[in-house]
Amino acid sequence: MSPSNVIDGPRIATWRCPSCQEAVPRLLPNGESNRIPIPPERMALPDTTVQQACARVQGLRAPEICYACDQAYQELLGTLVRPPAELGDARGEPGLNDTGIIGALLPIADRGTQILIFNVINEELRCTEIERLISFNPDRLTYPGTRGAIAPRIWTLYEDHLAQLHARAPTPYTPD
Repeated sequence: MSPSNVIDGPRIATWRCPSCQEAVPRLLPNGESNRIPIPPERMALPDTTVQQACARVQGLRAPEICYACDQAYQELLGTLVRPPAELGDARGEPGLNDTGIIGALLPIADRGTQILIFNVINEELRCTEIERLISFNPDRLTYPGTRGAIAPRIWTLYEDHLAQLHARAPTPYTPD
């Protein structure tokens, strides 16, 4: 067939996702909207220290993000992370005492998503890093493994978040 027989399909208008700051289509391939509302409870762990750190981050919070960023939020919130200088990958070794946790992901208009990473310092939970989502190194993600010596406060936040995820998960189908 010659190219003249090809008919252009409909154009899909784009919008700029405030999280990844990419020009993304307004509609997904299935016709659903690609603008996902993000409630505050999906942005941060339910902990007073985390909430206080979120309040200190300046900038207008975006009410909607794209589908891809929504999926990233779901996967990253409450995940354990290695320190920035520690080399390795998520499949390599379990977390240790210096393991932190992603406590919040904040979509800041015109700046993209800011990841707030928390560690325990002198028995106190503190926001030790704020990093942009687009520059975050996924090799920093880790898992508890045999738990090692992860700080009890981090471990509690991690377990509580997993319990909430399991409570919200749909019940599996069981044939009668």
